[in-house]
Amino acid sequence: MPAFRNTLNPVEIAAVVTYTRNAWGNDTGDVVQPSTVVEKISQ
Repeated sequence: MPAFRNTLNPVEIAAVVTYTRNAWGNDTGDVVQPSTVVEKISQ
């Protein structure tokens, strides 16, 4: 899977991850925040 760091901004990445974690019967209720994405990218 290609990296989307330079294509999507943190808000868009958080939205994709939140959707993925809650789709296809995965009813986790988790919401990924853009600040978490920024934190993980900078590591």
